[in-house]
Amino acid sequence: MPVDKDLKSAYKTLYDDKEPLKALHLYDAILKDLPTNLIALIFKAACLEKLYFGFSDWHNDETMENAKALLDKALRTAEGRGNRSKIAFVYFRYFVHFFNNKDYEQACSYMEKAKQFGYVDDTLPLWESRLQIKLKRKSKKQKDTSTKDMISTAENAGDKREKLPVPDKTVLPFESEVVTQSQEPPKFRVDWYQSNISVTISLFTANLPESKDEINVKISPNDRRTLSVSYEVPINGAEFQYNAKLSHEVDLQPLSLKVFSKKLEITLSKADKVQWKDLEGDSQNEFSRAPKISENSDSSKLTAAPETSSKGKLSYPSSSKRDIDWSKLDIDDDDAGDEDAGSPDAFFQKLYAGADPDTRRAMMKSFIESNGTSLSTDWGDVSKGTVKTTPPEGMESKHW
Repeated sequence: MPVDKDLKSAYKTLYDDKEPLKALHLYDAILKDLPTNLIALIFKAACLEKLYFGFSDWHNDETMENAKALLDKALRTAEGRGNRSKIAFVYFRYFVHFFNNKDYEQACSYMEKAKQFGYVDDTLPLWESRLQIKLKRKSKKQKDTSTKDMISTAENAGDKREKLPVPDKTVLPFESEVVTQSQEPPKFRVDWYQSNISVTISLFTANLPESKDEINVKISPNDRRTLSVSYEVPINGAEFQYNAKLSHEVDLQPLSLKVFSKKLEITLSKADKVQWKDLEGDSQNEFSRAPKISENSDSSKLTAAPETSSKGKLSYPSSSKRDIDWSKLDIDDDDAGDEDAGSPDAFFQKLYAGADPDTRRAMMKSFIESNGTSLSTDWGDVSKGTVKTTPPEGMESKHW
């Protein structure tokens, strides 16, 4: 049906292209012809919520009231049809609505309703975990505030001494007024790279917390592919959220979590020791045998030779079931992705971007065949044979 195609296009615009205003217009067009289309009602509300939190022009009570009204209409529609699964989904969207508005008690009640109606989703355990964290924090703050009030009351009742007048605060020359937030949404970028055993994801954004202890990183135990990252933004108390459906399974506990001045770096352990073609998506059976140099590289242009071997052909490591004739690799001239100036990633990406085809072949062959322990730019040397694994001193190589 044509409406299905329109709904898919609007959904992609909202979540993949991250253009909520454009998606809003698309859902408006659908609802003009089908005023009770349940999916359009629900995700038009989601558009308004994203506009509310991302753009100052939309950050007003009317925007959120309209979003809530759309969910109310969606619930009436679902109840009128008697469809329990649709009712459960609407309740879940109510949960998201109130969670993002920091009304965690209301959010909790709608989460319970969604579960009562049989709502099932891979991300549900992550949402429940985050909700419990928020409720505990709020409860702790309320207890702390209550304790402070009790102490203050006791001090005021017991202190009979004459209080000295408090002098007026003088504004010093170096003090400034509070700076209002920019109307533009904060810039955000995702980059990633991999080794044979791990995947490292870099989230580039501003206003990072000072400690990694303030960051919540969760992997859904249901599929071990759903990643959720969240933390409270120090400057305004809002919440940063990043959710991704990884292309392959990873271990539930991250190998490392690092916080830099402009990026957050998460390293995950691969469940299957294969090269990933993409960071996200359903590519469980599509294994790429070449390393991902940057998010802008076109790895599809690396062509492998036929599986039959011949004398003099440069062979892939024994862990692979197919050979690659490295001398015939079609190396393109795509630029490597940007990185923070001065970082090791930036240095190697610039080196790769400005190198000739032979140097690029040398870099890729040495990196793959050495299991990520060696990187050479000398094709004349690398082309002579397999590059051996050379782990750092004090470590040993493991083969699988």
